[in-house]
Amino acid sequence: MEKKQISIGERIIELRLANNLQQGELAKAISIHQSVLNRIEKGLRPARDIEIRAIAIFFGISADTLLSIPSANNNVKATVSLSAEEMAMVQKFRELDERGQDAVASTIIREYKYVI
Repeated sequence: MEKKQISIGERIIELRLANNLQQGELAKAISIHQSVLNRIEKGLRPARDIEIRAIAIFFGISADTLLSIPSANNNVKATVSLSAEEMAMVQKFRELDERGQDAVASTIIREYKYVI
């Protein structure tokens, strides 16, 4: 029996709920209006490439995973549960260039004696 193909909107809802996020929180974190996210989730509007990218980065998953595209590699990744604030910080870190990321890592190592 074939599995029902899940839409990107349904996948976003699953990810939001699994991470205890309200629609408005996710919309704000990825810099789109809540009404836009609502329409994407309901399947009334297709997600744009930049929105798919932002959502995938926010949740720390690949765009393929977000789009429910089967992977050639069937390994299952462990899911780490982060708060909305932590996920927003991770997203901002990923948006930094290499120099910015190095500065953040250096500060963490220096201030908290943490080895990365």
